[in-house]
Amino acid sequence: MSSPSTAVEVAPGNATGVRGRHPAVQAVASALILWSTFPPANWGWLVWAALVPLFLLVPSRRSARSLYFGAWVGGFAFWGLAIQWIRLTDSSAWLAWLAMALALSLFWPLFLALARLGVHRMRLPLMIAAPVVWVALEYVRAYVVTGFPWYYLAHSQYTVLPVIQVSDLTGSLGVSLLIAVVNAWLVDLFTLPLLRPTPQGARLTPAQTLRLVTVLLAVSATLGYGVFRLRTAEFRPGPRVALLQSGLVQSLKDSKDYDEIVALYRRLINRALSAAERPDLIVWPETSYPYGYVAIDPSLSRAELGRQLKAVSSSSTFTPEFRLQQRDSIAAELQGWTDLVGVPMLVGSLTYDHRPGGLLKFNSAILFQPGSRSPQFANKMHLVPFGEYVPLIETFPWLTALTPYHGTHIPSLDRGRAPVWLTLGPYRLAAAICFEDTVPQVVRRFFSEAEDGRHPDILLNLSNDGWFHMSSEHEMHLAVSIFRAVENRVPLARAANTGVSAIVDGNGRVLQSLPTSKDGKYLEDVVSGIVPLDGRAGLYSRWGDWLGQTCLAVTVGLIPLSFVYPKFRRRGGGSIASHTHLS
Repeated sequence: MSSPSTAVEVAPGNATGVRGRHPAVQAVASALILWSTFPPANWGWLVWAALVPLFLLVPSRRSARSLYFGAWVGGFAFWGLAIQWIRLTDSSAWLAWLAMALALSLFWPLFLALARLGVHRMRLPLMIAAPVVWVALEYVRAYVVTGFPWYYLAHSQYTVLPVIQVSDLTGSLGVSLLIAVVNAWLVDLFTLPLLRPTPQGARLTPAQTLRLVTVLLAVSATLGYGVFRLRTAEFRPGPRVALLQSGLVQSLKDSKDYDEIVALYRRLINRALSAAERPDLIVWPETSYPYGYVAIDPSLSRAELGRQLKAVSSSSTFTPEFRLQQRDSIAAELQGWTDLVGVPMLVGSLTYDHRPGGLLKFNSAILFQPGSRSPQFANKMHLVPFGEYVPLIETFPWLTALTPYHGTHIPSLDRGRAPVWLTLGPYRLAAAICFEDTVPQVVRRFFSEAEDGRHPDILLNLSNDGWFHMSSEHEMHLAVSIFRAVENRVPLARAANTGVSAIVDGNGRVLQSLPTSKDGKYLEDVVSGIVPLDGRAGLYSRWGDWLGQTCLAVTVGLIPLSFVYPKFRRRGGGSIASHTHLS
């Protein structure tokens, strides 16, 4: 039997040897299994062992070059498959797809390098090093280049309600940590000494026993907490919402006559009003009102307005008088429509905001209420790079090749600087626009930055997934957004152009939904239902990503310690593994 201090280094089998399958084969195996746990396959149960082939590379004694190359190949295989829907945005978008997959693939060899520092130099057990590093990198991924917090391990479990309830304590990263711990335990189960002789016969080694007990306690605690939260949840009826889904793919949305688009929404609104019960709120998808909304600061001079208009158009007809008329006619149409139907409407639209400091262009959710002449605005805070703005475009014009835009039509939106809460009678609403409902730290701002301490009653998502046709992006977007409902214990209502529109309660249960298509045709319909209000509050809303930050701090600390600790060990300090009896 291997000694405690060397078991991690000299585990049996090909995992640590120099022969056998190439590391790329193992990493690609993990990539394929992991990909199958998310939409469209949705084999979420496989995630509990999906990372075993990859984690086997951590204690391996193969050459560093083959290990890191293999991890990169696996990372590229996973991300190439996972985000293939990006190529659907435009005929030239394959370049953006490959560039994004290449950038994200680097997280896999980075994980391997950091986990190996912990295991080989610090002598940490794999069950500590691998999960901590993995979760740290998932946390980092939520921020790098504005963040892409999709395809967390946790997201594979979006339908397993008892497992995901812990998200209100730890965020979705807590579920990812548990999954990574189970994967690392399976590696140790088959690579470290399993049994030892005793007078009573063969028994599990103390290290294996401790690992087994740790996993059982972690899984049991997670499930126990989840069942408790599900059974003790008490919801009360909130407003009835009608969520409009127009089924317009982006190419049609860009080319279709604006009057036809408005007529389409008139049909959907009439359908919502013809239901057995009248809605209390009608929600349009993101940027669904085609003309845009014009706002002009009363203090703005006519001359300054003219200068701002000339900066965006050289047309002689684009005058201050025309802009003022446009402002009045658009406001009259939307407000008059709201007054006519007698139901508040939350409209997704671009807002052209002329201010003394210049023209600002926002992606907005605008709440119109019957009888009011003061609409409420919520502007998108978290912009999508290359979709809503192109970073460094003036310095590197070639970056337009990574966007679905051509010629001079380059997106350049401004971001909302702070969360805005909308008021609908007694209810407080938070509007997360587009992909904002997939970014945990953005949604949390609606809960942590309220000066009066009152949390939103409902989280609304206005989204336009018309870029991605009938791909897995639609279901994946819903899967990720479900965690925002559980983290903050808030009901979620999504109005998504081309789907998936849905109502989700504070437990993450999808109560009603409308898929993207049926029989190969895009669905144009309405989701109507009462939103269940949730009076609970979660630790995550107050503390945020404390787990991810802790894992990141530990991971960063491994780097300098990994150079200091081996010298300490050679002086007789021993190994962490031998002191903790975990190897």
